Amino acid sequence: MEPNLFRYIWQKSRGEQITVLLIILVSIPFNWASFDVPKRIVNDAIQGGAFKDGRTTTTLMDFTLHLPAWLGGASFKLFDGIQVGQLGLLAGLSSYFLLLVLINGGFKYVINVRKGILGERMLRRMRYDLFSQLMRFRPEEMRAVKPAEIASMIKDEVEPIGGFVGDAFIQPVFLLSQALTALVFIMAQSFWLGSIALLIVLAQAIIIPILRREQLRLGRERQLASRQLAGRIGEIVDAGPMIQGHGATAYVQSDIAGRLGTLFDIRYALYKRKFAVKFLNNLLAQITPFFFYAIGGYFALQGRLDIGQLVAVIAAYRDLPPPIKELIDWDQQRNDVTIKYDQVISQFNSDDTLILDEEKAVTPLPAAGEIQVEALQMLDNRGQPLLMPLSFRLSRPGIVAVIGPPGGGKDVLGRILGRQATSYAGRVLIDGEPLAAMSVERASHLIGYAGDEAEVIAGSMRDNILLPLQRHRPGLKAEQAAAGEQRRFVEAIRSGNSPFPFEADWTDYGGAGLDDRAALARRVRDLLDVLGCTEDVYNLGLGGKVMPPVSEEARRRIITARRAVARELVRAERGDLIEPFVADRYNSNATMAENLIFGTCTTARFDSATLYFEPYAHAILRAEALIEPLSEMGSRIVATVVEIFAGLPTGHALFERYSFGAGFDFERLNALAATLAKQDMRSPLDPETECDLVALALGYIEPKHRLNLIDQRLQQRILRARASFRRHLPGNAVDDVAFYDPDRVMFGASVRDNLLFGRIGYGIADAEHKVSAVVHQALSRAGLEGTLYRLGLDTESGIRGRYLPARLRQAVPLMQALIKAPQIAVLDVSGLLAISDDPAGIVERLRRYCSGMTLFLLMGDANLLQDVPLRVLFQGPTGIVEAGTPPQAANDALGQPPRFGGAQRMEVGS
Repeated sequence: MEPNLFRYIWQKSRGEQITVLLIILVSIPFNWASFDVPKRIVNDAIQGGAFKDGRTTTTLMDFTLHLPAWLGGASFKLFDGIQVGQLGLLAGLSSYFLLLVLINGGFKYVINVRKGILGERMLRRMRYDLFSQLMRFRPEEMRAVKPAEIASMIKDEVEPIGGFVGDAFIQPVFLLSQALTALVFIMAQSFWLGSIALLIVLAQAIIIPILRREQLRLGRERQLASRQLAGRIGEIVDAGPMIQGHGATAYVQSDIAGRLGTLFDIRYALYKRKFAVKFLNNLLAQITPFFFYAIGGYFALQGRLDIGQLVAVIAAYRDLPPPIKELIDWDQQRNDVTIKYDQVISQFNSDDTLILDEEKAVTPLPAAGEIQVEALQMLDNRGQPLLMPLSFRLSRPGIVAVIGPPGGGKDVLGRILGRQATSYAGRVLIDGEPLAAMSVERASHLIGYAGDEAEVIAGSMRDNILLPLQRHRPGLKAEQAAAGEQRRFVEAIRSGNSPFPFEADWTDYGGAGLDDRAALARRVRDLLDVLGCTEDVYNLGLGGKVMPPVSEEARRRIITARRAVARELVRAERGDLIEPFVADRYNSNATMAENLIFGTCTTARFDSATLYFEPYAHAILRAEALIEPLSEMGSRIVATVVEIFAGLPTGHALFERYSFGAGFDFERLNALAATLAKQDMRSPLDPETECDLVALALGYIEPKHRLNLIDQRLQQRILRARASFRRHLPGNAVDDVAFYDPDRVMFGASVRDNLLFGRIGYGIADAEHKVSAVVHQALSRAGLEGTLYRLGLDTESGIRGRYLPARLRQAVPLMQALIKAPQIAVLDVSGLLAISDDPAGIVERLRRYCSGMTLFLLMGDANLLQDVPLRVLFQGPTGIVEAGTPPQAANDALGQPPRFGGAQRMEVGS
C-alpha cells in the first residue's frame, strides 16, 4: 500500500475531492455577502443612510454585472430593482440576509454530507485494502500475527483515519475560505481591528500546535498500549481453559490490571494536556471581542468607524474563531492520523508478499511429469534446524509415504510441499517450475494440502468442505443486477471493493472437473465414504434441532419419516427399544419434568432447573399438591447419591449414571446434604433449597437412576398435573412449549427425537446402536436418507470446529484438499487415523481415490502403507529417503517394533 497518507487519499479520491473543492469556491461569494448584509441593515435601513437628502424611497434588488477593466470595464443592467421605503428596505435586506443564511447552510450541508460519504467510502476502501494485503502475507507471517491485534487495527485503528479522509484536502480549504473571508472583511472595515484579529489568529496557529506535540506522543503511546492489551486479551481467551486448569487466573488478571493501569496513566496525562490546551485556545478566542468592543467603540466615538461597520465586524468575528479552532484541530488530527497510518501500514506492508495473479486462468500440469526436491532445508528464527537438507525425485502421478512423529520434519516437509511455508533453502520443482515462484492462484489449483492442525472456520460443515471451490467470480454487471443490488454494486466499485455478491454461486465446477451440483454432491458423498465419516454426518443430522419456521413440506417429510421408523421398528422386532410418547401414559424412560409438561421447551421458560420459580408451573405443582412429594423425593435422592459417591474417584462410571444435569455436580449435592442435615424439620425449607430439591426430582428417571422412588400413585398424580398444565396453559406461553402429538413436529427437539417420538429404553444392551441402524434402514426405505445427510452437512461447525465430532473435525481439511481434485495432494492423515476404527481401510481407500494424483501421505505408522515406491522416514528434522522400503527397515528407522522385512536405501538427506 501507499506509505504516504495524503498521496493514498489523493490517488483514491481525486475526482470527489476536486468536486467538493469546487463547491467550496462557489460558496465564497455567498459567505462574503452574508458578512456585508448586516452592515447595510444597520447603516442603510435602521440609521436611514439610504434615505439622505430627503429621499423617501430607495432601490432594492438592482442587479448589475460589472466586467473587469481588462475585459473593457463595461456594465450590464440585469434588473432595475424595485422602489421601497425604509420599512420595506429593512424587510427586504432582512429577508436577503435570511436567504443567505439558508444558502450558506445548504452549502455547508452539501459539503459535510459529501465529506462524510467520501470519508466512509475511503474507510471502506482502506479496510478492504488492508484485508487484501493481509491475504498476501506469506503463511509464516500470517501465523505469526495476533488475530486480536490485526482485527483491532482493521476495525478500530483505521476508524479515525477514515474520518480524516474526507477532511484531508476539503476541510483546510473550506475552513480557510471561511476564516480568510471573515478576516479580509474585518480588514476592509477597519485595518486596526483586522490587525488585532490577525495577531491573535497567528498566536493560536503557532502556540497551540507546539503545545499539542506532547498530546501526539501520548496518543501514540495510548494506541500501542491499547493494541498490546487487545492482543494479550486475545491470547488469554485462547488459552483460557488451560489457565483455569492450572489455577493461574489471578496471575493473568494481575497482568491485565497492570496493563490497564499503564493505559490509565497515559490517558490521564493525555486528558490533562488536552484540556490545558483547550483552555488556552478558548482564552485567546474569547479575548478578541474585548479588543473589538474597547478599540472599536473608541473608533466609533471618534467617528472613524460607523456603528454599522462595528456591528458587521463583531458579526463577522463570530465566524472567525470556529474555523481557526477547527483548523488547529485539523492540524492535530493530521499529525495524529498520519502517525496511526504509518503504524498500521508498517504492520501490513511487506517486501516479500505472495503473488496472487487472480485474473489469469490456471493451466493444469501435463498428465505426467516429475517433482524434484533439491537440498531442501528450513531453519527456525533462532537458526535451529526444522528440516535437514533433503533431496529426492518423484515421477507424476505417484505416491510418497512421509513417515514420522508429530512435530518433526514430516510436518515441515508437508507444509513446504503444500505451499504453507516459504522461508526455506533449496528448491521444489514441479515439472521444472519452482514451487516458490508459483502464484497463490496457480498453487491453490494444483495442490491440495491438509496439515496436522484441523483449521475449521465458523459456518456449516458444507460451507467448510466447499470453501476451496469458492473461487469462480460470478458474472455480474450493474445493469444486470436486481434493482436493490445496483446501488450496492456501484458503491462497491466506487469504494474499490469486490463488487461480486457474497450470496452468489462462487462454486468453480469446471475447475474441479464437475458438471453441476449433482456431481459435486456425489463427490462429497464419495469423500465421506473414503474417510469413513458418512455415519458421523448422519448422526449430526439426527442430532440437529428442529426450530421454527419449518415449511409444510418439511413437516410432512418429518411425520412421514417418523411413521417409517415406527414401521421399521415393528418389522425388525425392535419395538421394545423405544417407549413412545402416549398422552395418557407415564413414560418411564423420560424425566419427570418431561412427563409433566409432555412436550419440548422451545424457550428456557419451563426449564426443569427453574420450573419451581416459574409462576404458572409453580401454581400447577401447588394445585396438584406435588411440591412437598417432589421436595421429599429430592431429599432422598441427595441422601442416597451422596452416600453412593462417598470415596469414589472423580470420573467413576457412577457419576455419569447418576447425573442429574449440569447444575448438580457432586459438590452441589454435598452442599444440599449439609443444608438438609442442619434443617429443623418443624420449619419450612428456604426457597432456593426447595427449588434445587424439586429440580432434582424433576430430572429423575427410574430405569436410569434405579432408586425406586416412583410408584404408580405418583405417576397418576403427574399425569393429572400434565392434563392441568396443558388445559390451563396461558396464552403468553403457547410459543414456549411444543406439546407431543404424533401428527405434529416437535419444535425444540432433535431430529432423532422427532423420528423416534419416544425415549430409548435404559438398561437395554447396545440400544443406541440398534436404534440408529433401524432409523437409517427406515429412512433408506422411505427415500429420506438424503434429507438426513443434508441436515448433517448443514450443521454449524463452530469456531475451530468445536461443534463437530473429533473424526469429522479431522476429516474436513482432508475433504477440502481433495474436493477440488488437485493434481498434487499433500495429506496429513495422522490425526484421523489415530481416532479411526479402520485406519488401514482409510489408507487403502485414499490410495484408490487419489490414483490419478501425486499423493504425499503423511502419517506416523509405517505399517499402514505397503508397496509404496518412495518413502521419506523422519526422526526429528532428519529425513531418510528410501525406495521400495519394506516395513522392517521403516520400523527400524522409526524405532518401532518390526512387522515385515527387507529394504533398499535410495538416498539420504543430511
